[in-house]
Amino acid sequence: MPSDYTAEELATISLIDQQLEAYNARDIAAFAATYHDDIEVFTLAGGLQYQGKDNLTAKYGAKFAELKYLHARSLTRIVQGQYLVDHELAESASEDKDKIDRSVKVIAAYEVENGLIRRVTFMS
Repeated sequence: MPSDYTAEELATISLIDQQLEAYNARDIAAFAATYHDDIEVFTLAGGLQYQGKDNLTAKYGAKFAELKYLHARSLTRIVQGQYLVDHELAESASEDKDKIDRSVKVIAAYEVENGLIRRVTFMS
């Protein structure tokens, strides 16, 4: 990693990487642990979608349990202090883990507060 990142930026990058690793492992406990209790999830076009870790856990827990394969990765990343924007590729398989049936590119803008993800805005 380039040495021109601040300590805050390195912490932000590390947290988002932990979140992505937990997502890819479909580990709902580890995934939820990266989020603030009062997480707010937005879409650019639709505004606030839901709030709170309980809602996040219910939504993603069901998704993790339902899908046979799930993987996301950052294609491009920008970080500034507690803000990180990823252009991500997310792929999943609903029937056969070896047959990806959904592939989507999305921009995810994360805001970190006190070492946890406080807000996310998805743009797709």
